[in-house]
Amino acid sequence: MRSRFRPERIATHLVAVLVGALMAWLALPLWREVVMGWNQERYGLLVEQCDGAMRDHYQAKQTVALAPSADGTRALAASEIGLIICQDYDLYQKKLLQWGLSEDELAQMRLRAIEARASDLQEVIETHEIRF
Repeated sequence: MRSRFRPERIATHLVAVLVGALMAWLALPLWREVVMGWNQERYGLLVEQCDGAMRDHYQAKQTVALAPSADGTRALAASEIGLIICQDYDLYQKKLLQWGLSEDELAQMRLRAIEARASDLQEVIETHEIRF
């Protein structure tokens, strides 16, 4: 009776596994570029919206802290509701992480989104600046 575990079969299977692993390793950067390109527009929009919502909330909070008023309190409440968009942003970011993107690649996508919407350096500065 012949053995099922012949050395040549083991070697053939080992070579097939190694070739498959090498192909997967080489295809990973291509996969990540495709995922980044496919999701850049939607992710960039969420980045911009969440950034704006956080800035509005910070400014409203500072306004109420410096000069409390009914209008300021209403603006603060409205800005807190606006932060809901950040939940969508966070969920989308988690989805991209599940699809294999790293934190560095997400940061690259955020920077691309900021640069795409800014026509000059001053707009990039204003995007990152918190004013109150």
